[in-house]
Amino acid sequence: VNLNLTLRFGQRVLPLREILDLNAGAIVELDREVQEPADLLLGDKVIARGQVVIVDGNYGLRITEVADARQRIGTL
Repeated sequence: VNLNLTLRFGQRVLPLREILDLNAGAIVELDREVQEPADLLLGDKVIARGQVVIVDGNYGLRITEVADARQRIGTL
């Protein structure tokens, strides 16, 4: 079974006007500090957290915390 996972570094709510004004080189400030763990999501549920790493030029996640099994099963 293939499932899509999302790696969330942080988030930000922007008004449509600001989104339309975005261009190459724009910076969007997120709600987290660089040293804070990133979230691994399945759907809209956090199933794990960890440190972002680079592996062969690609982003990866070194998992440091896994959600309780009941939370993960409830995600499916």
